Parts: sequence; C-alpha cells; structure tokens
Amino acid sequence: MVGTNTGKGGLTVNEGAYSAICAQINSGFEIQKLVQYIGWKPDKMVRSGDVYLVHCPIHQDSVFRTLVLNPRNNTYHCKHVNCAGNRPSDFLDLLVKVFNKSLPEVIHDVVTHFGPEYFRLSTKQVAIIGELVKVAREQRLIEKPA
Repeated sequence: MVGTNTGKGGLTVNEGAYSAICAQINSGFEIQKLVQYIGWKPDKMVRSGDVYLVHCPIHQDSVFRTLVLNPRNNTYHCKHVNCAGNRPSDFLDLLVKVFNKSLPEVIHDVVTHFGPEYFRLSTKQVAIIGELVKVAREQRLIEKPA
C-alpha cells in the first residue's frame, strides 16, 4: 500500500518504516484500552482461557460474543462466518474495519488519542504518520468522483 514517498521537507516514508510503526503501535495496545477506544465497556468482556470474547462491532452483533481478542499476540478474529473480521488479524486491522478508515488514518487517530508516548513513538515516527495520513487523504480525494 505504501511505497517510498518523499513529501514536503524531504521526509521519506518507506514500507519498512511503515511496517515497524504498525507493529510498534499494535504491540502497545492494552486490551482494556482498545475496548474502551472502540466504545465498549470492559466489564462486558468475557474471559475464556487466554482470550476475551466480546460482541463484534464489525457485523454489529449484540447477542453473541463472537469476536475473540487475543492479548498474547494482539490479534482478533470473529467466529461469525459472514463477518469481514472472520480471518485473524491485528488490532489495527480491527480498528480499520470498525471505523471504516484507512490504516494511516487509524494510526493517526489512535496516536492522537493516546499520545505518542503511550506507544513509545519517536518524533520521526510521528512525522512519518503525519505524512502517511496526508498521502492517504490526497489519494481519497483523487479517487472521489467529481
């Protein structure tokens, strides 16, 4: 999705830096904070062994706890076969699906919400995130029909 891009100021964003930021943010999530960020109440989570079960916000299930959150490796999957989240992925992907935003926008939003220090991000990494969001928004504007 993101290749090498040089924005204003000569900032270069490459796939490796982008992947490292994604991994750093995803590994920094605490399950309770993720749940609260999405708008769930942590007391609605049910622990089942090493994982937590919650109502899936992707297909908006309010009856069964089909979404499995694994805090050991910060991944999720929905047990509902027709859900877009039925393949295991990381927490950032969950937020992309829940909020219907691009990955750079989700990263920007969570870093803005929690602060860069929560994820131990450097000033350079924060600048890269800003550049990625700008590029994502420009691409979205170009793709919109006139």
